[in-house]
Amino acid sequence: MRFVAFTLAAFLLFAPAAAHAQISGGKVGIGVLTDLSGPYEQNSGTGSVEAAKMAAEEFGNQVNGAAIEIVAADHQNKPDIGAAIARRWFDLDQVDAVTDLVNSAVAFAVLEIAKTDNKAVLLTSAGSADFTGKACAPDNSVHWVYDTYEIGSAIGKAVPQLGKNWFFITADYVYGRSLQDGATAFIEKNGGKVVGSVRHPLGTTDFSSFMLQAQASKADVVAIANGGDDAINSVKSAREFGITETQKVVPFGLDSLPAIRSTSLQLAQGMMYVSPWLPDRDDAAKAFFAKFMERRKIAPTSFQVGTYSVVRSYLKAVAATNSDDPKTVIAKMRETPVDDAFTPSGKLRPDGRMVHDVYLVQIKSPAESKGEWDLLKLVATIPGDAVFRPMADGGCPAVAH
Repeated sequence: MRFVAFTLAAFLLFAPAAAHAQISGGKVGIGVLTDLSGPYEQNSGTGSVEAAKMAAEEFGNQVNGAAIEIVAADHQNKPDIGAAIARRWFDLDQVDAVTDLVNSAVAFAVLEIAKTDNKAVLLTSAGSADFTGKACAPDNSVHWVYDTYEIGSAIGKAVPQLGKNWFFITADYVYGRSLQDGATAFIEKNGGKVVGSVRHPLGTTDFSSFMLQAQASKADVVAIANGGDDAINSVKSAREFGITETQKVVPFGLDSLPAIRSTSLQLAQGMMYVSPWLPDRDDAAKAFFAKFMERRKIAPTSFQVGTYSVVRSYLKAVAATNSDDPKTVIAKMRETPVDDAFTPSGKLRPDGRMVHDVYLVQIKSPAESKGEWDLLKLVATIPGDAVFRPMADGGCPAVAH
């Protein structure tokens, strides 16, 4: 009788926890909310959707008997559209997590909805460092690939190689302004100086006036703080105006092999930037590269392999916890080292930042390239702890204690 009583008590004690640890609705829904038709489509877009599907396939498209469903939508780089899609996904379509995002303004809008609806946001291509700072939500979001603080910090370390006087051509929206501000702090910290800057709207096709101002500054370095098609067009313009003959150009947004190929080695050769991923780093990276190429016929970008990585890590945590509750899943992600095609040594911090090594790379000349996608050479490997913002300095309210 005493044994029966103990068994009943144990059941009552553990039953609520067991009931909570389950996958709601019998499926795991992941929404890839991205730019499918605008300037960031090449670096994220349909490639990120494909990368998420590749991650799901590694689990046989199911977790603990629950089907994995990957859906996608185009936010058109508009926060209101992105928010409306996320709200519909969460409320009607049983989507548990949203990934990619690419546009920080859209990502901030989606994160607010996710917090209200208790869903997960897996940021890969949205760059604002505020996602692990004042806007952090570590029970609902993770920040995986890069951020503006990390880029600025890494570029600051290259000041001795590049030059002391800098001029910025910056995209006039959240990402561009944050990138310039972050880079400026580290340029000055490393003995450099920003002598001027100019801002351009998203989707600019004619950069001539901005290039003339950069030339007139006589800065050692012209930093181009934008992304997507803007990065490609601005680098082409810099070469056309002869800026690369007298000044060094650092294109923050020319950060993928497809973007470099679109620009051409002839125009982009010699330029340096910070990359969160090396396609030929090790066997895991090479295998992902080859599989993606087979499916898409084009090289993957850092954002796309990052989307694969974060979706894979999320699904591993769902499988381990048998839950899609974001707080439960993200807590498990923090316990699990990241070792995959994106990074062999990643770790997720309590503020939501995934810390990993980054790479200072230089674009090869046509003579140096040995193949269609042999476009980069490694200059330096920079440990993640040396470039990502220390958690104590981020101002994340949730980890302030």
